[in-house]
Amino acid sequence: MEITVNAQKKLRSLLPQPDRAFRIRALPGGCKGFTFDLKIIQQPTPDDVLQSFPDLPIYIDRQSLSHLEGVVMDYVEGLIHSGFVFQHPDSCSCGKSFSPDTCPSS
Repeated sequence: MEITVNAQKKLRSLLPQPDRAFRIRALPGGCKGFTFDLKIIQQPTPDDVLQSFPDLPIYIDRQSLSHLEGVVMDYVEGLIHSGFVFQHPDSCSCGKSFSPDTCPSS
């Protein structure tokens, strides 16, 4: 998984305290079968895997690793919509949902 510089800056600005981290998961839902989930956490679970980004603790749960392979997370700002967008090889146009059929196998 790749996180753009814009997304990293926005994520850092959202951490309320230095002892917090983010967890990213792929969950069932959305128009294509799976959707992305982003949460602020206090402690990782035993199944979370730390991804290394400078001064930005991000955990991905082990079950989501293969679904997030090749995904680029970006933060975009616009007049109508601002937010995180996940670019997946088989994501829908909203950038929030994807089909697991084209995910790399683990």
